[in-house]
Amino acid sequence: MSTRMKGSRGFARAALLWTLLILGICAAAFLYFFEYYSEEVDRGFGSEARRNPYLAAEKFLDRIGIPHRQADNIAVLPALNDNDVLFLANSNLIYNEQRLWELLEWVERGGQAIVVSNQLTTDGERNLLLDLLGLEVTHGDTDLYFNWRLREVFGEEAKTLQEKTVSELMRDHNRKLADKSKKQKSDTAPIEDGAETAQDAIAEDKRNPEVDPERLINLTSDGGTSYSLYFDPELLLSHEMMAQGDEADVQGGLLHWVTFQDLALQAGQASAQPDDIADYDSDLLHHQSPLVFFEYGRGRITLMADNGLWQNRRIGEFDQGYFLAHLVGHKNLVMITHPHFLGFSELIRRYWLEFFTAGGLALLAWIANRSRRFGPRDLEGAPVRRSLLEHVRACGYFYWREHTARKQFEKVRSQLLGKILPHAPKPLTEDRQVEVGQSLAERTGLTTAEIIAALWGPAPHSEEMFTACMRSLQIIEDAL
Repeated sequence: MSTRMKGSRGFARAALLWTLLILGICAAAFLYFFEYYSEEVDRGFGSEARRNPYLAAEKFLDRIGIPHRQADNIAVLPALNDNDVLFLANSNLIYNEQRLWELLEWVERGGQAIVVSNQLTTDGERNLLLDLLGLEVTHGDTDLYFNWRLREVFGEEAKTLQEKTVSELMRDHNRKLADKSKKQKSDTAPIEDGAETAQDAIAEDKRNPEVDPERLINLTSDGGTSYSLYFDPELLLSHEMMAQGDEADVQGGLLHWVTFQDLALQAGQASAQPDDIADYDSDLLHHQSPLVFFEYGRGRITLMADNGLWQNRRIGEFDQGYFLAHLVGHKNLVMITHPHFLGFSELIRRYWLEFFTAGGLALLAWIANRSRRFGPRDLEGAPVRRSLLEHVRACGYFYWREHTARKQFEKVRSQLLGKILPHAPKPLTEDRQVEVGQSLAERTGLTTAEIIAALWGPAPHSEEMFTACMRSLQIIEDAL
């Protein structure tokens, strides 16, 4: 018995030792073959940024201390003051002429507005502000850098992929990804402390895409600060006076614009380009502009056709965020990016007190208007009874309208003839009718013609004839 117990205990100890040995070998192999590393994965914008394309602009304004707020719609104009800057994400938000003149009056008093005209009105809808200023939104050239689907796949390389097919783009992209992976495996040296400058340069290149210098707009403020801006050239603003100068008088104000490049740079490039491209660039230079300023009274309206300049994807490029801060200055920014009009339920929730007050006043007015009809009922008068003559007259009119008067007349006349001449043949001759008429005329006082017309004449066709014939028949019957 003891020998068996000792054998089982030895087997359990051996199994425990082997288990611990196997676990130790697995742990050592895991620590030898596996290593910890962190990787940053870009999952795109969050839910808040997807709902609000100007979220990055709002965060930037918060960081530099510029107050801003969102407004529901253009109806906020009467509440604005001279210390506000209005940003309209679409010029079509000015939906009627009253709002347009309210905007111009506010600008004339010193207000400033930034308006994006980013849609071509193909459905006949008028763009009131552009029509007033004589501006149009026209098509320019296409830049693949602003195609977000291509940029999600190819990144900043989309700028250089203008004339390649989709299959060529995918092959080049896959080959570059493979080369990049090999280079990352070979570069295992640690980053030295003196590489901060190179990192800053890489970050700057990542922020600013590689673009042609003539595509940039370089603006210099009165204080000497320079701003480089990169506008989407697909939609541009045009005016009939752009080919004649840099500004024009419009509606009592000064309209001036900026171009993509200088005349000298354009002249230098035109000699190296084909004729059709040079002519197109010249037309772009003289007749189209990405940025227009309208000085009116003491205020100003800034217009552009690029709606993505200050959106989340591009506000960090070049000096576009700082240019927004320059336009706002030390004022308050009022942004209308998602127009919202209150529905009936929201109006009730917001103005429920006014709603019930107005309803109560209307109820009181109705009660006051109807109060003279309240109180005890008046005694009802005796019912009016019609005379027998009215009933007889009504029955006569009814029978006459139903064409039964002739039947009644024929029935009464035949009965009367049966009494006068019970055995006489029908019809009587004219001589016999005259004899009978003369004999009855002596007894009734009627003329012979009246008696003959009543007894043997045609049926009456009018109310007067019917009454006269029936009267004659009644007199004859009374005389028998």
